[in-house]
Amino acid sequence: MTGDRRKRNAARPLRATWVAALLLLLTAAPAPAQQGLDLQKAGKGPVRIEADRLSYDRESDIYRAEGGVVITFTGGFLKADSVTLNRASGDAWAHGRALLQTDGDTLEGDILEINLDSKTGVARDGRMFFVRNHLFITGSEIEKSGEATYRIQDGTATTCDGPVADWRFTGKEVDVTVDGYGTLKNGTFQIRDTPVAWLPWLMFPAKTTRQTGLLFPYFGYSQEKLGFDTEIPFYWAVSKSADATLYTRYMDKRGLKEGLEFRYSPGAGTHGLFYGDFLRDQWTGSDTLGGIPRTWTEKQDRWSWYWNHETTFSPGFYFRSDLKKVSDIYYFRDFDSHNYYLDHYAGSRNRKFERVSFLANEQLTSYDSTARIVKEWRNFNLTALAQYTDNLTSPSNDETLQRYPEIALTGFRQPLFGTPVTWEFTSLYGHYERTLGERGDTLDVYPKLSLPWSFGDVLQVTPTAGFRETLWDTESNGSMATTGDTASRSVFTAALNASTEVFRVLDVNRGAVEKVRHAVKPEVTYRYIPLAGPSVRPDFVPPVATTTVGGVSASVDAENSITYALTNTLISRFRDDKGNVIYREILRLKLSQTYNITTPTIYVTQPTLLTPTTTPGVLPADPTKPFRPIDLEVDLNPYPHLAFMTRAAYDVNTTSWAQINQDIALRDGRGDSLSLVYRYTRDSVESVGLAGRARVSGALDVFAGFRRDEFGRSTLEKTVGLEYRGQCWSVQASYSDLVDDRQFVVLFSLSGLGRVGGFSASRQTTGF
Repeated sequence: MTGDRRKRNAARPLRATWVAALLLLLTAAPAPAQQGLDLQKAGKGPVRIEADRLSYDRESDIYRAEGGVVITFTGGFLKADSVTLNRASGDAWAHGRALLQTDGDTLEGDILEINLDSKTGVARDGRMFFVRNHLFITGSEIEKSGEATYRIQDGTATTCDGPVADWRFTGKEVDVTVDGYGTLKNGTFQIRDTPVAWLPWLMFPAKTTRQTGLLFPYFGYSQEKLGFDTEIPFYWAVSKSADATLYTRYMDKRGLKEGLEFRYSPGAGTHGLFYGDFLRDQWTGSDTLGGIPRTWTEKQDRWSWYWNHETTFSPGFYFRSDLKKVSDIYYFRDFDSHNYYLDHYAGSRNRKFERVSFLANEQLTSYDSTARIVKEWRNFNLTALAQYTDNLTSPSNDETLQRYPEIALTGFRQPLFGTPVTWEFTSLYGHYERTLGERGDTLDVYPKLSLPWSFGDVLQVTPTAGFRETLWDTESNGSMATTGDTASRSVFTAALNASTEVFRVLDVNRGAVEKVRHAVKPEVTYRYIPLAGPSVRPDFVPPVATTTVGGVSASVDAENSITYALTNTLISRFRDDKGNVIYREILRLKLSQTYNITTPTIYVTQPTLLTPTTTPGVLPADPTKPFRPIDLEVDLNPYPHLAFMTRAAYDVNTTSWAQINQDIALRDGRGDSLSLVYRYTRDSVESVGLAGRARVSGALDVFAGFRRDEFGRSTLEKTVGLEYRGQCWSVQASYSDLVDDRQFVVLFSLSGLGRVGGFSASRQTTGF
């Protein structure tokens, strides 16, 4: 009697909304087979069932819920008109407007067969939405085969909203891995409902951290260099720790170019990237690059490659390599360097490859391949470097100086045995090679002592004394071969710096700005370096010191001078939208000048020469005059949307500007931007560049660019273009008129499968 009553009570439907809290088996991640049972027991989480009517069969351990069913569990929920749930196995059968949501992604269907433990199952006449990359998938049958893997029959894929997609892929079979890749078999690419391309097989990215468009073509036309230009790249998911981008590029006037970019990250401390391409160039003819003529009467093998690798053994101990090579000095004249990662991935969450840099153009004069191993301590740094330089201004690389190895030990400024005196040092051993010209070895040691004095908050004085010892051994190769020559240089150096700072904090309270700190810092530095050692030295022997003459870095072997400077800074304090206190340097203005008490000995070394030059005329201002140029530095950032930078040198001896470098960038919140770049070096360089983008509407931008060489009185580039952005696609078209070519380019992008990234850097200041 009692047992029958219990059974009837267990099966009795409940009135209104019935809520039950249960503990069911939920596995968040796969576990090793040998520990599966124990981990599963530990992975139990709460499951809550809400329904108008709920019944339970104790013998089969099955719940039946009807009417507005909502089942919530760790990581998501299941909704349907009715649900049958096996408590033991975690299997659920949902009917009528069934919807499963896990981690923000949704799976809908008239019928869902789902296992809540493994979060796998099948949807009939289903529809999926991946929120992270705004991807819609539909299919007659959608099978969720894993935590983030799906298989779709008679499927479609698009990132477009609305009942009729602007574009979509269709396929008999579609496989998708969230934040991975998708493959499509026997399908089409459709615009609206019109098929425009048959796709026997297609791989496409379904990633939030990668760029889309890999399988969407690049179209261009180059009147002089390339002809019709088409590139079709695509991804290859090699493994969880590696992927690749392969591309095929056809240039009407050049031929077929094949390329591969391979990325790998086998462990937390190791990652790398390799790129290579090859072309049997069919161009023949004659031209001149930088005064170097070429005449090609037959096809040429053209190629380029680079390899970037980094391994971190422990904090502060790592190996890094950046190796590059091109087939000939004309390569960048004919083709741009290729770095798909910097263009598409650098702004993503996967930022470990941002050190990769192989962007070059026809103005590039040289490039370096380096490999280094670095060990850092709190007060010391040890670096071993090997560097090979390719000179693109000469048909031969025989006179180019190569560094392997170069070993440097640096001691940072630190107290000397707990006294007020501080010490620091630099030391270097280097072996230098070249096929023609001087080569040899160098040993350089440079310790320094300083004694900072503070006279309250009024004056800070720091005297510094150092001793630099340099040894070198040389020999020459080629037609000017000589026997070995050993020499040395010993020199004492001294300097005295005195500075003070006065400031005032102003209460502004205008807009978001609360306060502004205005600081004025006058500074005087005396430097003395006596002339020591041979007057002529190899170009691989380090100078005693370095200085700046009219904005140009120069080597100093002897100096007796006074440098005086005045720096003004304005730092604003304001709050962001969340109320956080933010400091921004809105103005930095520095004026400085050096007075030569005696005529300095200044070298401008050129590695391709057998001996350095001491001719002052190679500098934009004569360093032998008593007064060197007045150096001007201006950084103005009054608003987040405006940035102004100036670096200039005014020659007081000729009452004219020796050098001017200016950058102006203006951007508003709407998407409009304008930038101006001006470069001037007296008697050698004067150029101006202007680039702008205007937002005509929410979907349409127009842009233009202009570069002109005022010194050579020639226009380097004129570019105009437009970009149209739909909700789920965009197209960009541009026309460029260059010095030696005319180019027309069209770029298509399908949105939502990824996004082009970038990065920015900002100046940080301390608070007050």
